[in-house]
Amino acid sequence: MRPFAWPIAIATAAAVAACVDDEQALRSSGEPAYTIVFFASDSVALSKRAQEQLADTVRNPTPPVKAALQPASKARICVAGHSDKTGPETINKEVAQRRADAVAKYLIELGVPQPRIVTESLGSARPLVVTPQNTPELSNRRVEVVFGC
Repeated sequence: MRPFAWPIAIATAAAVAACVDDEQALRSSGEPAYTIVFFASDSVALSKRAQEQLADTVRNPTPPVKAALQPASKARICVAGHSDKTGPETINKEVAQRRADAVAKYLIELGVPQPRIVTESLGSARPLVVTPQNTPELSNRRVEVVFGC
């Protein structure tokens, strides 16, 4: 695992552990209950690769994702948008929200129940790779999707 992936793994594990309704299904599997997609600089459009990754996650889910997507489940699907540190934070938060909204919209198109999707923008507050201000970084331009948060 890449060193910068540890904060994601820890945050995801905490979110998964907090799931109440599907707790047993999510904890019993060592498989991931999340996915991460990345964005080009100054873009809120899902790339073909990101669309394929999200579609694969929904259509061929791991057991914890499958449990969270069950119609009877009350588990939420948390979609968190992030940005790198290029530009002012107000813009970064807006771009991160638009990225999260784009992912949520695509998940809905894939059949994920809209009322269970929760989006948020974290702007550049939680980078995977710490960089100086105004340094573009692909790893920080991302949306994290946690199934069963």
